[in-house]
Amino acid sequence: MKSKISVLLASVAVLGLASHAYGQVDISALAPVTDEVLANPEPGDWPSYGRTIENYRYSPLDQITKDNVGQLTLVWARAMEPGNMEAAPIEYQGVLFTGNPGDVVQAIDAATGQLIWEYRRTLPDKALLNTLGEAKRGIALYEDKIYMATWDNFIVALDAKTGQVAWETDRGGGTDLVSNTTGPIVANGVVVAGSTCQYSEFGCYVTGHDAATGEELWRNSFIPNKGEEGDDTWGNSEFDQRWMTGAWGQMTYDPTLDLVYYGSTGAGPASETQRGTEGGTMFGTNTRFAVKPKTGEIVWRHQVLPRDNWDQECTYEMVPVDIDVGPSADMDGLLAIGQNASGTKRVLTGVPCKTGILWQFDAETGDFIYARSTVEQNLISSVDDTGLVTVNEAAMPLVPDVAVHMCPTFLGGRDWSPTAFNPDSKVMFVPLTNMCGDLTALDQEPTGLDVYNTEMAYKMPEGVTDAGRIDAIDVVTGKTVWSYTQQMPQYSPIVATAGGLIFTGGADRKLKAIDQETGELVWSTTLASRASGHPITYEANGRQFIAIPAGGPGFATNLITASGATDDAVSGSNTLYVFALPETK
Repeated sequence: MKSKISVLLASVAVLGLASHAYGQVDISALAPVTDEVLANPEPGDWPSYGRTIENYRYSPLDQITKDNVGQLTLVWARAMEPGNMEAAPIEYQGVLFTGNPGDVVQAIDAATGQLIWEYRRTLPDKALLNTLGEAKRGIALYEDKIYMATWDNFIVALDAKTGQVAWETDRGGGTDLVSNTTGPIVANGVVVAGSTCQYSEFGCYVTGHDAATGEELWRNSFIPNKGEEGDDTWGNSEFDQRWMTGAWGQMTYDPTLDLVYYGSTGAGPASETQRGTEGGTMFGTNTRFAVKPKTGEIVWRHQVLPRDNWDQECTYEMVPVDIDVGPSADMDGLLAIGQNASGTKRVLTGVPCKTGILWQFDAETGDFIYARSTVEQNLISSVDDTGLVTVNEAAMPLVPDVAVHMCPTFLGGRDWSPTAFNPDSKVMFVPLTNMCGDLTALDQEPTGLDVYNTEMAYKMPEGVTDAGRIDAIDVVTGKTVWSYTQQMPQYSPIVATAGGLIFTGGADRKLKAIDQETGELVWSTTLASRASGHPITYEANGRQFIAIPAGGPGFATNLITASGATDDAVSGSNTLYVFALPETK
């Protein structure tokens, strides 16, 4: 009889109905997640993608320190769905919610790893979908609902206590190859989500939806049509030749200024001679936007990479923070300091592009403060004191079948893996890759499934032996505090804690703890496969946990080969691993 009951309860959970048969936490008592909770969560919770809605990825928990981190032990682990593993769990009041590849969402007892409910989306033929949408990097929690952006381009709201569908909104699911990789955020009651058209012969958009009903409130696209603002910056290309630009990276909400920040990508094909935009800066591409979440009104914008010929995708998160602005004239890699780079300001800081360049703006006005390089790059020649970028034409793949050297590559530099920011020390921890390549535009007609129309031969920068890298940068001065390197690529997100550590994974299958002050590796453990998901930390029953999804295959394989690393970098076997210090008796 016992086995039959267990099978029945498991079936109920798969259907998305509440079941408390396995876990100890009472999900029915889950309190609503308000705007205040998202802005100022309890120390032990991680209720949104970056813990706080500003995307700091910083936790005030300090049970685990550099003195006792060596005692961490695996507490529980749970198999996840197969597929591209880049998941970003969230946790609230003892319940861990996580997306899985292929649009599976689960609620799990955060202390024990036992399933509470599970939602599985029925998808159309996956061959008709943008393959990048398989990964489920982020989900959002607000009031009593979990929000997800689906592989087939819907926004779906689930009841957080049961997993049942509350509503769903089609954002254009009948349009081929539009998807979302990073997931939505909730800003002042509005669900905001970007989209990816990486394999599409058209461009993408950002939408805002009423969190209670799913009604679409606004839609912002990026590529100008004929006669619209910026049309003249797209050369002689027709509108139907303007492809791919979207916003698939993580967004940030600033509740102080009531602004959502997001960034757009470049265009396809990669070579401007093939897309007919010779010399054009391409208004709308690789641009940082600040918008009002209720209306989508664009308050300010700044193009951080015009005339992109390299798929540098300036769509990654930047964070708002209050500082006494003081960029140093002798910071490493300095490109420019702005005209009003002083005083107490709320700034927007981060590394928004694969170029690896750190930018800082006035968060309210968009005024340029400074820009500096991190990794080796030859794509930008200069930046002036207004933040206007001049690109390096010598690195452009303008002639088919003729290779040009570019740094960094399509994979960065910096790629999707999020940074972490300590609001006390004002230090940002940036995952980077030392990698260059020889880029060749192909002498063929590009198609929707090959919008890049290029080949890349990856290679290490001259004289560099370590591909994996993390830089700690003081965002006030712009100076590098330390740089951690390893031969194997990192390609993994970062979390910082008040215990003086950052935690991160890596293509080397290691979960690592690194000293925030010195950059010294103080502890690591080897997982079954690449540690590619988002680590988070939370507290349940008075105990601090470190969780990380791992698996694969991710996009690091080309980087691993080019780095010359011989580590065992097996991928697959997707699993959520959870660690804690031994319980005291």
